[in-house]
Amino acid sequence: MIIVKNETIPVIKKKQEKHTDFNLMSLIVGIAIISIIVGVSFAVKKIVDYGNTHRIVSQRVIDLQVRMPFRIEEIKEPEPIKELVIVGTPYEELTSTEQKIIQVWGDYKQAMLAIAIFKCESGLDPEAVSETGDLGVAQINWKTWKNPVKEKFGYTAIDMFDVDKNLEVAKWIWDRGNRIEGDEIGSWEAWTAYASGAFVGCLE
Repeated sequence: MIIVKNETIPVIKKKQEKHTDFNLMSLIVGIAIISIIVGVSFAVKKIVDYGNTHRIVSQRVIDLQVRMPFRIEEIKEPEPIKELVIVGTPYEELTSTEQKIIQVWGDYKQAMLAIAIFKCESGLDPEAVSETGDLGVAQINWKTWKNPVKEKFGYTAIDMFDVDKNLEVAKWIWDRGNRIEGDEIGSWEAWTAYASGAFVGCLE
């Protein structure tokens, strides 16, 4: 009886070892199946995304053509730039500075642009001074315009904190922006807020 018992012990151990090996193999197989499913799903998504942005176009395998060394094409005129539509605050609801800007420019569209540009540049603060030496409501860069302004108007840097004088100089800079002074067809390129497009966020 003792010998039988001794012989059955290793048999039980072998069964336990086989059971443990089976569990381990099941776990490995399960992880492999999950990995395959995730991989296939990812691949399918990539294929679908690629198919949404690409298409197959049939073409000739061999295409022999005889061409002239040159050809004549019609020159198409560029499409006109769409006009910027500006709807502003009613005149009576504007601040005194904004009303002065409208009076100086006269043209409502250009005046609304001026208000937006100067609002971005200075917040319409008559005493505003930037780090680069831009002065007043219209942020006249004194380093650039000092001599031309003194020659044209006789104004000093202190005069640039006067709203009327500042706007007078700004209108003059705008008017000569297209190199033809006095034609009332100016340019806003001298103002950073316009050149960068930031003025659009200040339109009301």
